[in-house]
Amino acid sequence: MLLSLVLHTYSMRYLLPSVVLLGTAPTYVLAWGVWRLLSAFLPSRFYQALDDRLYCVYQSMVLFFFENYTGVQAPEMKTQIRMCCLEILEYCVCV
Repeated sequence: MLLSLVLHTYSMRYLLPSVVLLGTAPTYVLAWGVWRLLSAFLPSRFYQALDDRLYCVYQSMVLFFFENYTGVQAPEMKTQIRMCCLEILEYCVCV
């Protein structure tokens, strides 16, 4: 009985990433929508700064989840995401 439960759980291992990512995506979309409405009266650089930051946070979460789920490290992806975030922050400070 327990073995069949373990085998059944193992066969559904591809369900976990989709549930996690589909569960967190609405939160990010809601945060983006609220920020879009609130920043309508602000200069565009404020909107762009937080929009880019939300993107970086979401991509970091996706990378973190899949690295821990699969056990595979992606150092080049981490570097690219960090460089992207640093470029965004530099742009926001300069403008």
